[in-house]
Amino acid sequence: MKKWISALFFLLIFGFYGSAQLSKIHYIPPLAYAENAGSTPNSGQYLYISTPSVTNVNIVITPVGGAPEAFVVSNATPKVYEIQGNPGVGASQAMLNANNSNQTARVRVDRGFIIQSVESEIYVALRTRGGGVFQAGALVSKGGAALGTQFRSGMYTSYDPASAFVSFISVMGTERGTILTINNIDENVDLVDVDEGVLGSNAFNKLNDIVVNLNRGDTYTLAVMATGGGAVPVASAYPTTNGGMGHTYNSDGLIGTKITSTKPVVVNSGSMTGAFAERGNGWKDYGFDQLVDESKVGKKYIFKKGGGVDITENVLLVATTDNTSITINGTPVTTASRGARYLKSISVSAFEGDGFTANPLLTTTTITAGEYFLIEGDMYDGNGNMYVETSQPVYAFQGISPDGPQQVGMFFAPPLKCSSLGDVNNIPEIEKIGDQVLTGKLNIISRIGAVITITDDNNANQPIGTLNVATVDGPDAVTGNVNYVTYTITGLLGNVSVFSNDELYVNYYNEFDAAASGGFYSGFSSPPEKPTEINDGSVFGYCAPNLSLQAGNMDNFTSFEWMLDPGNGFTKIVGFDNQLTVSTTIAGNYKVRGYISCPGEPTEFLDSDFVSVVLCP
Repeated sequence: MKKWISALFFLLIFGFYGSAQLSKIHYIPPLAYAENAGSTPNSGQYLYISTPSVTNVNIVITPVGGAPEAFVVSNATPKVYEIQGNPGVGASQAMLNANNSNQTARVRVDRGFIIQSVESEIYVALRTRGGGVFQAGALVSKGGAALGTQFRSGMYTSYDPASAFVSFISVMGTERGTILTINNIDENVDLVDVDEGVLGSNAFNKLNDIVVNLNRGDTYTLAVMATGGGAVPVASAYPTTNGGMGHTYNSDGLIGTKITSTKPVVVNSGSMTGAFAERGNGWKDYGFDQLVDESKVGKKYIFKKGGGVDITENVLLVATTDNTSITINGTPVTTASRGARYLKSISVSAFEGDGFTANPLLTTTTITAGEYFLIEGDMYDGNGNMYVETSQPVYAFQGISPDGPQQVGMFFAPPLKCSSLGDVNNIPEIEKIGDQVLTGKLNIISRIGAVITITDDNNANQPIGTLNVATVDGPDAVTGNVNYVTYTITGLLGNVSVFSNDELYVNYYNEFDAAASGGFYSGFSSPPEKPTEINDGSVFGYCAPNLSLQAGNMDNFTSFEWMLDPGNGFTKIVGFDNQLTVSTTIAGNYKVRGYISCPGEPTEFLDSDFVSVVLCP
């Protein structure tokens, strides 16, 4: 058995690399939480792994710093991998206790997971529960699409924090010799396990850069306790009417943090726990997700409301560029719009945080890189839809509250792109987190006229309008964008698949008692797979000129080309446009660049990981 795992692991490292949420490789950096009876993730932590493949797929789950474990999955038999059962203690391979005991703010070689598959691509999601039945959260891995070198973070605003509120950024390296830099954090923010006096600050009143070195699988996690950092001056603070602590520098202190690296990394960010609502410890939950590189976010988004109250169903938009402005449901946000400017944000809403006092007219309508718009739930249209356009690309996060203000989740949302094609097959056990049975729901955003079918325990590729058992709300028109409609489906059971002949954006969520969780299973652009090396018969092995490289499935790209870096930078290999195979002639790094052209949008390009080729003796 050990020999078989070793051979399988060799194939995974040297022969197979993947892309997208549906991918052959997934990186899961750890999350951070506060030790608290109502917030500790002590009610189960699980990896949910599924695949479209009807035949068996070999997978290896590697706890970073631990021994790899081999399993088999198929479309009919997803894998639920128990990280920690129910009841548990909280701290685990996937969870760090942010309690100033040196668990965070240092490079770790013993936390997080790397999940790889051989024959076919897989989905991976992390689901957890905590505080008994009161908290739940999930992230859906973005697979190869998660790899990047420039990110902005997002999490709950936590304007009225309790001691259980923790927000975090967690980064995993994917290559040896990576230099990670984290900055754009206000000097008043109090970071867990960091001596800010030693770190120092700059002339812009920001903490100095945090710079660390990462190898593949190494992680670095930065966290704040939302009650720290001191109170934001009243003139710049979000108004709190609950009689609680109010807006602190730590509340939203990590939102908009800039994360850059010299080589691709994977980033998770969020809160465990936190809130968009200003109700202190009463209306809190987990909210976290995995991000994508800044180059993959966009300027057009549609959000589907979860059915909760306005002060929890918020949309958070983090700017990547100065002078970013927004349009909501076809109407530009101007000085004729109601809202308010705060420390590092603009809130767009007809009402203040209490939901009753009218907001004044805005005096400023643009934000700078790292600042954010907070759009309150009263801006959804009558169908529970919100269409947002921005002048520059933004990171978009959606707060969702399925059935009450205490059930809150947060997703990282994909932009609208013509490249968002392909089915979701499948979301495993939609109604479960470990042994807890919840109510599973699905939101779908689709081009109008798209043919959509659903499969679950009670439906087999059934048209969305005639489902058995499950209830469908929609298609619902989107104010400001006549090209799209939305659906909400309640009562789905088991492994859920969604099939469509057009653009498809699918998020799932589940809820029980005061807990809710979920995430998007589609919508993010995917880089090409790493090329496969083919020995042309040389006795010297895999070396030029006796080596060919084979591209993977390139059907999702408008066109593609091969690129070579012989030591002075990548340039195009002439004569191999849209050719699946290229012969190597000289030593260097080879990769595939895929192009996606959408009408009215700039052409998007995505690069595969490179293959290093040496000359034969």
